[in-house]
Amino acid sequence: MNGILVLGGIYITYRLGKKIIDGINKKDTQTKADDSPEVRQAMALRSAMNPSGISWMMSFDTTNTNNILDTAKTITKLDSVGTAYKNLYQNNLLDDLQSELSTSDYQKFLTIISGNQNKDVSNGGTAAVQYAKANQLVVTKKDVYLRTSPDATNHGRIYEMFSNKNIIRLAKPGEFLGYATGRQAFDEVNNVKFIEVAYVINGAKAPASLKPKNKQRVSYWVSSSINYVDIFPYYKNMFDAYPATMSLVGWMKPTDYFTLKGLPMPRLLTKVLTPVLNDRMVTINYAQPNMVLGQLIMSMDTGENQFMQFKTVDNTLRWVDGRYIILQQ
Repeated sequence: MNGILVLGGIYITYRLGKKIIDGINKKDTQTKADDSPEVRQAMALRSAMNPSGISWMMSFDTTNTNNILDTAKTITKLDSVGTAYKNLYQNNLLDDLQSELSTSDYQKFLTIISGNQNKDVSNGGTAAVQYAKANQLVVTKKDVYLRTSPDATNHGRIYEMFSNKNIIRLAKPGEFLGYATGRQAFDEVNNVKFIEVAYVINGAKAPASLKPKNKQRVSYWVSSSINYVDIFPYYKNMFDAYPATMSLVGWMKPTDYFTLKGLPMPRLLTKVLTPVLNDRMVTINYAQPNMVLGQLIMSMDTGENQFMQFKTVDNTLRWVDGRYIILQQ
C-alpha cells in the first residue's frame, strides 16, 4: 500500500510538473509571436486544422487545406515551426498534419517546403531541393506546354479558349528549350513542379527572322518532370543524346552571355567548338565558337600543348587548350 502511495505521489508530481513546464513554454512561445515567423506559422497551421480553437474538437473541425499549403510556402525552418507548435499545443505538428490531411495533400505540404528557395540552412538545415540548377540545359522528351506562369490548370482545350490561359505554345520532342534560370515553383493545385527556362538571342548566329532581336531575352515555365524534359549539366551530354540541338546553341545563349564581355582583360575567346576542362584536365563541357570564356589566370606549357586557366563570370576556375583560343588583350 505504501509503495502504491509513493508511486502515485511521484506520478502526480510528474504530471503537475509537466503541466507547469508546458504552461511556461506555451506562454514563452506566445510572447514571441510578434517577432518569430515560426511561431506565427505554427499558429496559422493550428488554426487551419482546428478553426474552432477547441482542442478536443480538432477531429470534428473542417480542415482548411488551402491555408495549410499557403502557410507552407512561407516556412523556411520546419523544425523550428514544429518546436513552436509543440510548445503551444503539446502535440507533434507532423502527426497532426498527417491526421488532418489526405496522403496527397500531406505530400504536397512537404514538397512545397522542400522546394522553398529561401530555406534556412544554418544549424544543419538542408538546402532547398533544386528541380534544375542555374544554366543547366533543358530539352523536351515529349510534347509539353511552355507557359508564362507556373500554373498547369489550362490544358489547351477548345473549351478553354476564352479562359485566362497562360500557354505560350506546345514544344515538340527533342526541342532545346534553353537554360534553367534556377527559379522554380510548385503548383500544388495540379501537383506539378515547374522550372523557369530562358535564353538570349545571339543575332549574329540566329536565323534571318530573329536577327533583329539580338540580345532579346526569351523565357517561359515548363514542367520539370523527367517524363517531359531531360536536363543536362554539359553540352556534350546533350549533343550525344540529342544531336539536333547542336545547331541551336550557336544563337540560343545563356542569359549572361553578353555580360561576359564585361570581364577584365585579358579574356579568352573560342575559335572553334572547344573542350572545357576541370582541374584534373578532364573535359566537362564544350564551348561554342566565338564565345568569351572568362579572364585569363595563368598558362601551363606541357611541351606539347599550352593550356590556359581562366576564371568564369561566377569565379569558377577552368582550363582550356590554347590551340582553340584567341587571347583578347
